Amino acid sequence: MRKKVGTVIDEELLRQAKLVAARDNLRLSQLIEDALRQYLQRKGTAAQVDRSRGALRAPPELVRTIMEEEEGFLDA
Repeated sequence: MRKKVGTVIDEELLRQAKLVAARDNLRLSQLIEDALRQYLQRKGTAAQVDRSRGALRAPPELVRTIMEEEEGFLDA
């Protein structure tokens, strides 16, 4: 379920976010949600991604392991 939120943000930061969203063909809300999700994952507070946009569901630890293996493979 999606919830509407209100907040105050630095004007220049908002301008830059809007430019990046437009460049990447995203809604501003998508950009903010993705950034927040990445931040929480880095902090270790996001236990599991609820939706995977139609892909296989997997815990973040498994995805990290697979990505590390793939990075090593591509570097060889």
